[in-house]
Amino acid sequence: MAKKRKPSTLAAQKFRQTKFDPESSPYFTPIAFGILLLGMVILFGEFIFSDKIFYSGDMMRAGIFFRSFYVNFVLAHGSVPQWNPYIFGGLPFVDAFHGDLFYPLSFLKFFGSLFRALSYNLIFHIFLAGVFTYLCARQFRLSKVASLLSGISYMFAGYLVSMIAPWHDGKIFVTSLFPLTILFLDRGFEKKPLFNFSLLGLVIGLIILTPHPQMAYFSLWAISFYSLFKLIVLYRKKRSIKSVIRPALLTTYAVVIGLMISAVQFYPGFYYTSNYSPRSEAKRGWDWATSWSLHGEEAFSLLIPEYVGINTQNARTYYWGKNPFKDNSETVGIVCLFFALMGLFFYRKKESYFLGGLALFALIYALGATTPFFRLFFHLIPMVKSMRAPSMIMFLFSFSTAILAGMGLQFVIDRSRKLKGVEAKRFRGLLFGMPALMFLLALLFSASGKGMLKLWTSLFYSDAATTMVQQGVSKLDLAYMNLPAIQSGAWLGFLFTTLAATCTWIYQTGKIGIYILVALLLIPVVDGIRFNRRFINLADPSPYLSPNVLSEFFKKDTDKYRVQNFSPYTSINLPYHGTEVVVGYHGNQLKWYDKLLGGPGHR
Repeated sequence: MAKKRKPSTLAAQKFRQTKFDPESSPYFTPIAFGILLLGMVILFGEFIFSDKIFYSGDMMRAGIFFRSFYVNFVLAHGSVPQWNPYIFGGLPFVDAFHGDLFYPLSFLKFFGSLFRALSYNLIFHIFLAGVFTYLCARQFRLSKVASLLSGISYMFAGYLVSMIAPWHDGKIFVTSLFPLTILFLDRGFEKKPLFNFSLLGLVIGLIILTPHPQMAYFSLWAISFYSLFKLIVLYRKKRSIKSVIRPALLTTYAVVIGLMISAVQFYPGFYYTSNYSPRSEAKRGWDWATSWSLHGEEAFSLLIPEYVGINTQNARTYYWGKNPFKDNSETVGIVCLFFALMGLFFYRKKESYFLGGLALFALIYALGATTPFFRLFFHLIPMVKSMRAPSMIMFLFSFSTAILAGMGLQFVIDRSRKLKGVEAKRFRGLLFGMPALMFLLALLFSASGKGMLKLWTSLFYSDAATTMVQQGVSKLDLAYMNLPAIQSGAWLGFLFTTLAATCTWIYQTGKIGIYILVALLLIPVVDGIRFNRRFINLADPSPYLSPNVLSEFFKKDTDKYRVQNFSPYTSINLPYHGTEVVVGYHGNQLKWYDKLLGGPGHR
């Protein structure tokens, strides 16, 4: 007679037979995206469940007026306006750049409340950034779980979400679309080359139409680097020049397609800014090109995001770096950085080394004059002399570390349980070394915070104590005021790296399967939500845009005139309601008109 099995044994066997496998499950990806969407709702919940909009000085001074004028004109006339008569004596609407005129993914502004739609468009693109990075990671043969870490890391990166605070929508658009360029470029080398390189050209065109010329230019650098990398790998494999001619030509074809798609904005914009804008003369040279670069303080903030501080309403930190102010962050998240190091040192594939090199290049370039290498970029790369804010390139660092983080997790999934000897020791060194480093930093800043800041400034910021931000307050004083935020940030970094290392170690021991790594993915989500909340400032647009006594007074006067505003704050209320003003807020006004007003700083 057969021996009856115990109920617990039967239950265990049934569990093993029905256990959830993310790779084979058709539900994992949509469920994962649903959870990411829930994370977005939590992060932006205060906006979603209100009637307010994201507040930004730039948007309130110009952006809303530009888009309102554009939408109303298109709906009334069925065409794009060619001239903006309301500011700076008039200026070309397309040529001088007035935002995302031809960018098709900004379609939301034509539906419902314009002000709310503009804010929703930013959320929409941040979510797309995660989806596109997930798909790109899958193209790199990463598993669904590892790819999801890449998507989460990029989507919740401080670099991307923080652009909401200054309302740099063009930067958000480019950052969101960029993963698609690498996806289609890589896929074009593998299969259906004409189709995939055509899609690459389409994405390049969309990136240029965002329109953010400098970010688009940086994207083309990365596309060129990766194309060259793929061509070298292909040549070393085939040992034939003929084998690389076709993909090289198709890459060129993709760029040409992108330029043709975007020519409606790119050509008039380039011609105008090169000949008729103030940027064609004064805004170039070393000081211009190195302005708004990163410095050592911002670089260290990749470990402790609160280190250098931020000047936003909800940040509760104090910016003490070398730039005049800071309303964004370049952080990628400590968990992303942790696993990116695993990917770089242990994944050991050509693509991981390329991404490591791209991340290093982006960081060095972003540091500007902080390192001597920027002089090479300044003298050798076309147009660098006329571009400012090298820190914009950090979206390439964010993308590279996000994909590397996925590669690091893929290494854990595939090989961490098989490690032996020296490699096992090295892996344990990184696995427990990162939390140990964060613990040491947290301990040092808690025990002797002022001493640590004095040491830093003596080595890297010697004039911090003499650089005054107001009477009696120096940059060093601001650093001391920011110390509580540094301490809490360091301890949170220790907590998150410890949790990530613990989950990884549990998986490596074989005690728990893939479930523990799926749970690990929640750590960067939680970290991203808690850090990025500081960049979400809301406001009711009515006080800024509703008709007032002044706008109603000028509206009744039908004569031809322009109004001069002598207050220090540039208001869009009059142009928004159809009254022409002498100056305004733009930056690409006609050069001769700018000189008539006295040039920069005399308006």
